Amino acid sequence: MSLTKYRALFPFLVNKIYLNHAAISPLSTDVRDKMDWFVNERSFGEIDFYQDMLQLREQTRDSVARLINAPVGQIAFTGNTTEGLNWLVNGLEWQEGDEVIVTDMEFPANVYPFLNLERQGVKVVFVKNRRGCIEPEDIRAAITPKTRLLSISFVEFLNGFRNDLTAIGALCREHDVLFSVDAIQGLGAIPLDVQAMDIDFLSCGGHKWLMGPAGAAFMYMKPALLEALQPVFAGWLSVKNPWDFFDYKLEWEEDASRFEYGTQNFLGIAGLGASLDVLLRVGVPTIEQHLLILGQQLVDGLTDLGFSFLGAPDPKHWSGIYTFRHEKAEVIFKYLQEQNIFPSLRDGAIRFAPHFYNNREDIHEAIDACDRALRKLS
Repeated sequence: MSLTKYRALFPFLVNKIYLNHAAISPLSTDVRDKMDWFVNERSFGEIDFYQDMLQLREQTRDSVARLINAPVGQIAFTGNTTEGLNWLVNGLEWQEGDEVIVTDMEFPANVYPFLNLERQGVKVVFVKNRRGCIEPEDIRAAITPKTRLLSISFVEFLNGFRNDLTAIGALCREHDVLFSVDAIQGLGAIPLDVQAMDIDFLSCGGHKWLMGPAGAAFMYMKPALLEALQPVFAGWLSVKNPWDFFDYKLEWEEDASRFEYGTQNFLGIAGLGASLDVLLRVGVPTIEQHLLILGQQLVDGLTDLGFSFLGAPDPKHWSGIYTFRHEKAEVIFKYLQEQNIFPSLRDGAIRFAPHFYNNREDIHEAIDACDRALRKLS
């Protein structure tokens, strides 16, 4: 499939090469149009179009379900990845001495909610990476009879290492450990199947690879976890009969919508839905293969220039993130920005994160600009 036609959805490409989707993505014209429609309705149209908002929300929920292969009733909208993880952390009953496993490569959003449990006597165990890779056998070695939960990123934010969620999910089932996934750095770029991977809980924000607006996110939970997880907050929309205003009977909604306790970010959810429509139309497997091709081009071109690739040696662990160290990284990064080429600088390394609308010419220009920067410094 040719992806060239989708470049028209991003008019800024006339004068920019954007390679920073691991931080935040631009909004497509489809997303902007949907959000403009929403704002116009609130400003000049029906104003109180709540039923239309609910319909939009359910359409977006259905798209999320298709994206991760989950029943719609197991998905709830949140504000961001961290909020979802906090629903998990605070909704479970913990005992002193319980253990939670994370890795030493995680973004803080997937660490701090669990560290916050230490005041209840819960121990957080860090599995150390091996040269930027997380090995399932190291996770196995960290599991003890006290291990309650493992939380890991789909893709590690710094070097783009793609964790083997299928193997880790099987390991968690073997030891009766809850399996939580922070999916924000992979979902939308790489296929993910919560059922095939045996994931108990997943949280994902929409503003990175899903290319939606900030503040629109979702979480997924297995039915057994849904029943075990106590809602931290209760609101008028958490219950079975929310429109019976004077009933005051706290009977939780039967599905994950019990966690949607009040008025939501409908504008953001509408925009996220429009973006998911684009990604599903393109096809995430197609996006994955395209990003692997662009990644190989980056690895070949930049290692030839003397950059050190931080990703895994085996491309099966690659994702959409390709990060490189160089002694002159900060100067090179500044030069790239001056040339309207936008990766990111993380931990002193340059992180390139293209998406499906980027092409080989974009990558060639980025590599060529790095070469020019080095020539200027020599």
